[in-house]
Amino acid sequence: MKKLTLGMILLFTSAAAMSGNDVWQTLFNEKLQEARQGNSNAQFDIGSMYQNGRGVAPSRSEAIVWYKKAAAQSNDMAVSRLQLLQANEERFRKELARAENGDKEDQYKLGNMYTEGIGTDINLEKAADAYEQSANQGYAKAEYKLGLVYYEGTGVNPDYKKAYTWFRKAADKDYAAAQYYLGKLYASGQGVERDYATSLEWYTRAVDGGFTQARSEMIDIAEKMKTPKISSPAPVKKNSTSKSTITVKTEKKHPVNKSFGIEDLMVAAWSRDGEPVAYLPSAINNCRTEKDKIACYSDDQIHEMDDSTVKFKTKSIMRNFSSDGSFDVTYRNLVIDTTEVTTDQGTGEPNEIGSVTTDIGAYAVKTGWGKEHLLECRMVESSKVSCLKDKTHAFTLDSPHTVASGK
Repeated sequence: MKKLTLGMILLFTSAAAMSGNDVWQTLFNEKLQEARQGNSNAQFDIGSMYQNGRGVAPSRSEAIVWYKKAAAQSNDMAVSRLQLLQANEERFRKELARAENGDKEDQYKLGNMYTEGIGTDINLEKAADAYEQSANQGYAKAEYKLGLVYYEGTGVNPDYKKAYTWFRKAADKDYAAAQYYLGKLYASGQGVERDYATSLEWYTRAVDGGFTQARSEMIDIAEKMKTPKISSPAPVKKNSTSKSTITVKTEKKHPVNKSFGIEDLMVAAWSRDGEPVAYLPSAINNCRTEKDKIACYSDDQIHEMDDSTVKFKTKSIMRNFSSDGSFDVTYRNLVIDTTEVTTDQGTGEPNEIGSVTTDIGAYAVKTGWGKEHLLECRMVESSKVSCLKDKTHAFTLDSPHTVASGK
């Protein structure tokens, strides 16, 4: 047992010093010399390398030869492996028969067996064929795997357009991993026109579906969206004798019924009560127009509570722009970190940050995405937007040139 442990240490030490196939080829040659000298553990290792294609071309038959040599010396690992291989052979034969009868789930499982070499030799071309037969019957797992086959070029030539097609089919069935890869394709512009806002949407859906790896990708997209970043106008000068009396930059206001477009929303850094807001273009947001919508992703924000500190970002999408000045805003908060889970029993409006409402009105802060909020907004003046939140709370968002009293 001590000898095996030492061998594992040498294995990982060698692997750390080298890279790629050279590591496995060197280890294979070293183990092969020991195996030929009758070392049963080395014979088992050679069998495993043949089985998995490590340092040598995969060959199930050669793997069995070496496992049998080790088993003949009462090597327990080799005996167990031979029993497993025999069981997998039987499993493969049954799966193949069911797949040939057209069962989409068994076709998918057969693809996995060809991919991993379970009960048969690794054969990526046959794996791709099996996935395609299953995917053509609308099986979401196979649609995703076929998309991955084309994305990585395993068993086929890489084809990002075909990868997009199959990822999209699976993503529309709420397959989170496929949604993640759609986000990657939209972010890179591979197989589809680059669209950071759409990429962010697919990453968000992937996280909602449990694919938490997409969180770091969303942050990367936010960094890319920083150009162009909206510059902040000069700070507001307030009269010290009255909170409601302010210095206003003289400008000609447009009529209420002016023609409205996306550019009107992008011209100013919006604020509420003198503070920049996270869900409209502002000094704390990175925004860009994407076709007929505006996508914003905020810088890190900090919210102090009695017993905890919450670090979060806000993602918002503005869409459905009308000539009368109306548009919709959807936004969600992503809690990145929080010091301690706590509840807020305050009497005011509940804290929205990544929170979940309880039946008594308390809010428990947790990491991850909070619920989506809807704002129905309208530009009522050139420097003022009025929004109705969840159809219950009305408030006004102003440019930094004016300050609203708010509610």
